[in-house]
This record gives sequence, C-alpha cells and structure tokens, in this order.
Amino acid sequence: MDITSYLQRILFSGPIVPDTQTLIAIHEQHIYQVPFENLDVRYNQLFSLQLEKGYEKIVTQMRGGFCYELNLIFNWLLNKIGFSSKLISSRIFDDAGNPGPEFDHMLVHVKTDKEYLADVGYGDLFIRPLEIRAGVQSDGRNFFKIEKYNDENFLLSMSPNGIKFQKKYIFNLIHVTPDAFEEICLYKQTNPESYFVKNTICTKPTKTGRVTIFNNKLIEKTTSRRFEDIITDENHLKKLLRTKFGIELGLSM
Repeated sequence: MDITSYLQRILFSGPIVPDTQTLIAIHEQHIYQVPFENLDVRYNQLFSLQLEKGYEKIVTQMRGGFCYELNLIFNWLLNKIGFSSKLISSRIFDDAGNPGPEFDHMLVHVKTDKEYLADVGYGDLFIRPLEIRAGVQSDGRNFFKIEKYNDENFLLSMSPNGIKFQKKYIFNLIHVTPDAFEEICLYKQTNPESYFVKNTICTKPTKTGRVTIFNNKLIEKTTSRRFEDIITDENHLKKLLRTKFGIELGLSM
C-alpha cells in the first residue's frame, strides 16, 4: 500500500498520526469521497477479499465498493498509519426487525485514547466514527446509540431526531480475519435472492445531503429539496457515474 496515494484518493491532507483527531478526519473524508456501490455485481465481475485487489480497485481505479471491500482496506490503512485497529463482524437488522447471519457486515474496531466503532462501508450510517460507550451521540447529521445487547454483543441504533431510534446492527469486539467473510461475501454477489444481486446501488453523502443511484433512478437530496431523474439507458448510467461519483467504468463493464 502507498499511504500517500490512498490519502490523496480521499482528499486528506492533515497530519498522519494515530490519534483520535486524525481517525475522525480520515473516516469522514473516506465516507465523502469513496461511494458505497455494487457495480461489480451488476456487471458480473466477482471480487475477492484480497487487500491488494481492493486497493487497486478503490484507490488506483477510483472506484467504491461495499462493506467487505471498503472496511477491509480502511482497516489496512489505519494499521499502516499506526492505529490499533482490527476487523470485527456484525449482524444487520432486516425490515422485520430480525438480525441477519454471522459475518453479515464487516466493520472496524479502533483504539486511540478511547475505543471507537469505524464503518466506511455501510452505505448510509454515521459520517464520523462512534465512541463505544453508553448514551446518545451525534455525527452532525443523525443521532446514534450504542448499548449492551447481551453479554457479548452491542446494539447500534440510529435516529434522525434523537428520540425515536431504529436498530441497525448487533456487533461484538472479537477480532475476525477476512477469510471468515468469504462465504457470505460470495453469496451476496451471486445468489439471486441477494439484495445486491437484485439491485444496483451507488451512493455517497454530500456536504448538504446525499446523491444516490438506485436501479433506474438518480436521487439527489439536500436539506431543502429532493430531486429524482430516470436513468434511461446504459450510457446515461455511465455518464451519471462519471459526473456524480467520479467513476469511469472500463470497456468490459
């Protein structure tokens, strides 16, 4: 890994020291600059959990990815900088309120002077890392609550107003190696029932809202308005990916 190239990819120019301030700044820049997207699934391009391939895709090719890719190389970056960080697993709640399977989602546990939950691969969650502690905290956009779920696990909930919270996922702080996610990562790319096989997604926050491609729609939201446009064909999609997300797809896709 070339740390300088990675930091240029996320437009980070601050001091490179393994402290809380740097963690918050790098996490925030990563969220703003690297989209959550599943375009490889759309174009039948399987990816594996190899650090070098993830780095090539996200840093060199200026792409995005989903949790298994984004949090994998983000943890690699943190380790290279000198942070004490490790991969952990979580189970995402579905619409019926049931938690998903083990290794449903990859995220990162980081220790500085405090303990933090980092997640640059969820799609639409927290912009800044969350301190692993009881009580409500905010990332400047939404409110979050971490509480004990049982003896081993924590529960993360999210709220737009700090009053009514929705369960997002269960996690624990047990270190997990990338190979533990391989089976479910392949499932999410290939199974016809997978959400990521059924849908095309590319999304990232902006300073005033969010821009999203979801199937045949472009959706742009700000604090005061919502705009939708129908994506008419493949050329239109590729143009929007280029102009809205800086993604230039290769000829094979």
